[in-house]
Amino acid sequence: MSRRYTGWDKDSPGKRAGLEKLVDLLEEHFGLWNNGSWGPRRKRGKSSPSVHGTGRAADLSWRGAPYKGSGNYEAAVRMMDFLTRPDVAEAFKIEAVFDYYPGPHGRGWKCDREAWQVYNKPAFSGAPGGDWVHIEISNTHADDPDYINHWFLHLIGDMPPTAAPAPAPAPEVTPMRAYPGTSLRRGSKGEHVKLVQQVVGAHPDGDFGPKTEAAVKAWQSAHGRKPDGVVGPKTWGSMFP
Repeated sequence: MSRRYTGWDKDSPGKRAGLEKLVDLLEEHFGLWNNGSWGPRRKRGKSSPSVHGTGRAADLSWRGAPYKGSGNYEAAVRMMDFLTRPDVAEAFKIEAVFDYYPGPHGRGWKCDREAWQVYNKPAFSGAPGGDWVHIEISNTHADDPDYINHWFLHLIGDMPPTAAPAPAPAPEVTPMRAYPGTSLRRGSKGEHVKLVQQVVGAHPDGDFGPKTEAAVKAWQSAHGRKPDGVVGPKTWGSMFP
């Protein structure tokens, strides 16, 4: 049965325990990692507020080493199939699931249509090719981690967890991953800019333009950094620990 989609209603003063519990369980079972949950900000490249500010939304990434994800898009597909299963979507009051990876411009599932839609024109920044999934839940269980935990264990049933990736050797710090020595900002160009664009979900063309600046600001806001759109040593260190 379809439900009304809430979207942004108001910013929360902090993280909400029900949503965070769901993210923790999804991370553990499907081999993805939390790429950002609560954080009042604007939508990337837009003036309207992001649902992240409500504490009911999170991005989960399957990006592999040196990050914690499996590196396997199929792990993300398994998670999305689970979340949009009718009984699961109803139990957790899933409101939206957005997949940034496939072409032409990603795809989305929403509770008011209970179906996937492939986007043939730009719908959100970072698609196609984004290695994360955006999920939203309603207010109903956003503050109830016990409910989320109980029903997750019940609904996951015998579904096996995603196999953990083989441990990768510790990467050597190469000049490309090391801080370039000067801040990257609008007008910067080159391979270091491409690395930043891959992290923030901007088109990796090596040209630090206004869209990359907006994506950097959104990333900084979501990760507790001053959203100035400049990749200095502190922001770089957070992006490439």
